[in-house]
Amino acid sequence: MALAACVFSGLLGAQPSHVVQPGDTLWGISAQHYRQPGRWPEIQQRNNVGEPRRLHPGTVLYFADGRPLGEGEAMVLAVTGQAWQRRAGKPDVLVAQGMPVQAGDTLATGRDAFLTLGLPDGSRSVIPSSSTVELQTVGRDRVGLRLLGGGIESQVHKRASGQEFHIRSRALVLSVRGTQFRVREHGGRTVGEVIEGSVAVRSSPRSRQLVLEAGQGSVFDGGGSDPAGAEVRTLLAAPKFTSRAMSPTSPGVEVEQVPGAQGYRWRIAQDDSILAPLVEGSSASTSLALPKDLPPGFYYLRVAAVDAADLEGMPGELLFYMPSPTGSVRWKDDGRVELLWWGSPDRRYRLEISRDPDFAIRLVDLQDMQAGSAIVGPFVLGGRYHWRVSETEDGTHYGEPFTGGSIDVPVR
Repeated sequence: MALAACVFSGLLGAQPSHVVQPGDTLWGISAQHYRQPGRWPEIQQRNNVGEPRRLHPGTVLYFADGRPLGEGEAMVLAVTGQAWQRRAGKPDVLVAQGMPVQAGDTLATGRDAFLTLGLPDGSRSVIPSSSTVELQTVGRDRVGLRLLGGGIESQVHKRASGQEFHIRSRALVLSVRGTQFRVREHGGRTVGEVIEGSVAVRSSPRSRQLVLEAGQGSVFDGGGSDPAGAEVRTLLAAPKFTSRAMSPTSPGVEVEQVPGAQGYRWRIAQDDSILAPLVEGSSASTSLALPKDLPPGFYYLRVAAVDAADLEGMPGELLFYMPSPTGSVRWKDDGRVELLWWGSPDRRYRLEISRDPDFAIRLVDLQDMQAGSAIVGPFVLGGRYHWRVSETEDGTHYGEPFTGGSIDVPVR
């Protein structure tokens, strides 16, 4: 049960994307997707790959419809649910992955929808559900977006001299210096949070500015008051995960209570940067009930605590595996059990089995396994047994368990 080279399923549409695997080269990827190895500089430029000889495994590379993007065009990298492109004097058009958009276009997402926008400078912006964003300026040296409603989250590359990336809300201008940040309209106010880098906030080009650094956020009055006088708050800490009880019938996780948290918000994606979200949700407690209809596979979960001012805190992230409703545990005729998980041929795995869910005492501890399955048993004593699997790249240091479950052995 080897993990396929591209972990994206049909959830993201028909246009191709590629998850970098160990040993991949831009030359080979270009040959695979375009049947022309010489088009690798186009892939490098479109995905802002700095050093083509050092591709990082897990990086998601996107491709358009086979033609180079024109001057002043951006690209829809991924779309979940329904989103629309609006142009003056023309009917709305449903957005599809790989679709070019340009300055003057407005992008709107429906309920439970996401749109990921790839900009010419290599920056990425995620437009969540029920949001509207106008593309005012689109270019390699200058990008200007206007938030008309809802929210937007951007990952912006470090600005060189003369380059500009800004987002306008109804009353403010947020200028970016190379960062990951979120901004949204909420209750007539603008809410901004900075995860990495810094963002300068002002109401007009001549007004005083407020600079938000990494780990800071603020709520700005929508009446056009001076943002320099707004309170700067430290974002809440990233939640820590205490359980990962993933199963198709009852998926969910537990996080430790973050001091000051009024609730928690989460997103799920299949890329490690959460640039192509599939679903989001919220919880008033530390128990996060996740969707039951996720197809089997690996997913990334990002969770942030929310404070009393509705500022989302620093993100905590978890890679988990959603097992199949059937097939992760298979009983043999002789009483043994076959445990299965998705595995990659370049990784090694550790299988642990215990009678207690905390794995305080391990009955089985198999390390340096190459296969994506193991046959254990038969079990002498009846009752419930717990199992989990973790992986390693160097053969020594194992990460957090990414899948597991329980086995109910009949009492003889």
